[in-house]
Parts: sequence; structure tokens; C-alpha cells
Amino acid sequence: MKNLNRLILAVTVLMSAAADARQIDNTKHDLSGVNSNDGGNVCIYCHAPHNANKVNVPPWNRASPTGPFTMYASPTIDMTIAGSPQGNSLACLSCHDGTIAVDQLFGDPWGSDGSKTLSGSMLIGTDLSDDHPISIRYDPTADSAFAVAVGSPARVNGLPLFENNVECASCHSVHDNSISPFLRKSNADDSLCLSCHIK
Repeated sequence: MKNLNRLILAVTVLMSAAADARQIDNTKHDLSGVNSNDGGNVCIYCHAPHNANKVNVPPWNRASPTGPFTMYASPTIDMTIAGSPQGNSLACLSCHDGTIAVDQLFGDPWGSDGSKTLSGSMLIGTDLSDDHPISIRYDPTADSAFAVAVGSPARVNGLPLFENNVECASCHSVHDNSISPFLRKSNADDSLCLSCHIK
């Protein structure tokens, strides 16, 4: 029975991964073909089946960027911002900070020359001071201008928190670009922003 349960779990995970891969096909996160040796694999640029980097995401196939990062700061913020990106935000920045080539994987099986880095609007860089705060503790008790989080794990009007922090994936769904740019919900009439910011 234990082996049957393991088989069912493995099939479920593979089916979920295949569905996610289909959503990524032909989006900017479809990096298949960036390296001529990738065999058209969509998932390999982010996920590793073995020997993954131990960051707070599913098996991660990229090195963690080291920065240093300049985090967002403002005298009007009453919530605590971490000194550097955490969790899935750190994973996102392993491409979007521009310090690691998109085809340079954890352990780098292809011997990347490191020349394929992001540019233009896709490049966030290491200065995050002019971007929406990430790795910030979501605490509406510190500021009544924010909606209350509910559930476990916590969500704010459907948007997920990660260990009670706002991270990149709170607003962006890396596997689904049906609302560009990979948004979890439409921002028409600022509705995405107003999920958290209520005043």
C-alpha cells in the first residue's frame, strides 16, 4: 500500500508539472532552446530533478544570487523589510538581477559562458529601492491602510503570503501568463494593488 501511495503521489506531481510546463510554453519564461544542449526542456532552467539548490522553492536548478542588494526603504513604511531578498524572491532574482546568466544552471551541466543575461524591462538589477518592496513582513496591525490576511498559509484577498512576507510570487504567478506580466489577477482599476492597499 505504501508503494502504491508513492506511485500515486509521483504521478500527481508529474501531471502537475506537465500542466505548468504547458502554461509556460511560448511565454517569456519558456527558455527552451536558449542552450542548444537543452533538448527543448522547458522546466530544466528553473527546476532540477536531482541535486537541487536548497532555496525555499521546489527543487531549484539555479545558484542563489548574492547581491549585494539595495532594498526598498521609506520613512512611511511601518512594516519590516528584510536586509536582502528571501525565499521565492531570491529565486526570481537568480535570473532577473542580471548577475547570473539565464542558461547557467546549478552545477551548470552545459558549461555556460555566462553571456545570456537579461536586459531591458526584464532586468530588475540589484538596486531594488525603486521597485515594490519584497521580503517585507505583511503586518496590517502596524498600518491600518492594509487589508487583513486570512487563512493558513495566509492570503490577502486571494494573494499568497510566504511565511507572512510579501514576495515576488505574491503578485506574480511564474507559471501562468494569462494576465501579463504573469500577474495573479488583473490590475485594471488598480484592483491588484487594492487587494492589499485599502486606503
